[in-house]
Amino acid sequence: MKKTYFIIIALVVFVYIIREIRKKRFSIKESFWWVIAALVMLILSIFPYSIDRLANFLKISYPPSLLFVLCIVFLVFINFRSSKKIAEQQEKIIELGQELAIIKDKVRGKK
Repeated sequence: MKKTYFIIIALVVFVYIIREIRKKRFSIKESFWWVIAALVMLILSIFPYSIDRLANFLKISYPPSLLFVLCIVFLVFINFRSSKKIAEQQEKIIELGQELAIIKDKVRGKK
């Protein structure tokens, strides 16, 4: 019965992500990793012992720790991508501000 709840939660997360993409609140490029995460949630909820098998294969004695490590790595990756995007946007804003100042100076110089 618990398995059913996790499947429902995974489906709700997946549907929510797809709805946000369709409403254009996320770009498809940026939401790709969230869709992958939702699919992994769905797979793990359908096959809950797959994480145990993967942990045994990797010789990890406590399988939930593998799940937590994978989640942390995923969130750090997403955070890094977001930080990189913010830095790029800040550079563009500075460049646009400088170009605007140059154009304003040229317009004022002609008057």
